[in-house]
Formats: sequence, C-alpha cells, structure tokens
Amino acid sequence: MKKIIILIALMMPLVSYAQDSKEKSSSKTVEFLSKDGSFLKKEFYDQATVGSSYNKIDCQVLIITDMKSNEKRGCLRLTTHYPSSSSNDDYIGTLDPDELDACVMCLQKIQTDITTTTPETYTEAEYKTRDGVQIGTYWNKKKSEWIIYVQTKSYTSRSMSTVDSSNLPNLIQNLKDAKQMIVTKTK
Repeated sequence: MKKIIILIALMMPLVSYAQDSKEKSSSKTVEFLSKDGSFLKKEFYDQATVGSSYNKIDCQVLIITDMKSNEKRGCLRLTTHYPSSSSNDDYIGTLDPDELDACVMCLQKIQTDITTTTPETYTEAEYKTRDGVQIGTYWNKKKSEWIIYVQTKSYTSRSMSTVDSSNLPNLIQNLKDAKQMIVTKTK
C-alpha cells in the first residue's frame, strides 16, 4: 500500500505539468467569453472551408453579445481536424478582430515575397495570435517547396493543417470577410 501511495505522490506533479502545458490564451475574445456572472448570446456564422479532407480548415465568425450590458464582441474561429483510426480530434483557435489585418498582411507577404523564392538555408516565417494560433510557412528541403500551415494550438502538432498555395487566396479572403462581418455585426 505504501508503494502505491508513493507512486501516486510521485505522479501528481506530472499530471499537474500536463495540465499546465496547455498555454493560456491572451485573446480578448476568450477573456470576454470567460467572464464570471455573464449571460452571453453566441452567434456562429460559417465561412468557406479552406482545403479538404485531412488538411481542412473550417472558418467561422463568432459574434458574442453580453445580454446584460448589450456589449458585442466578435472573433474569427479556425478549426483544424486530426483524423485518426481511434478518434477525430478538432482544435479551435481564435483571432481577435484587431489581429486580422496583420494576419492578412503576413499571409500576403508569404504569398508574394516568400513562397516565390528558393532559400539557401532552412527558412520559416510565422504569425502568432494572442490565442496561440500560428500561421506561417517553412521550407521543406526534401520536397524543395514551401509548406504553408495553420496550427490552432501551439501545444500539439496534431492541430496543424497545411494549406495548398492554390487555397491561400481563399484563406486570405476569409480573414478579410471575417473582419468586415465583425465590424458590421458589433456596431
């Protein structure tokens, strides 16, 4: 019995570490959603899906209304999927409205300035949101091509989906459309 208690005592820090390893979000929208004592109405507006099958990214605008104060907020939600034989895991990350313009600019630079070149050394470029969403590209030397990706949770590579360069304009347009919808619906 003593051995079991000692084993449990030794494993407790590991369990605690595993729970803490998920990064806390600094997103203003996530903070708004987690206010205690709030009564929130959430409206989800689907946008075009980027990619297909294994590398599918669902885009959705979320408009939140505090029903007590009538304050409205919005964000873009990106959902990546990890299909496996045992389960299908979905990972959701958010972009606050004030992050969308910078993200669009980064994706446009990836499209026009980075992926049109062939680097001499391993190279990567990445934009990271307050919620930990990472959008970027890296040079794959074996394939001799740029890999564009969206990773919705920084603590797991399972949340990463790649974006074919032909789908990059669709992702950029979704970000622009999301920004406009948030501005319109939160007036």
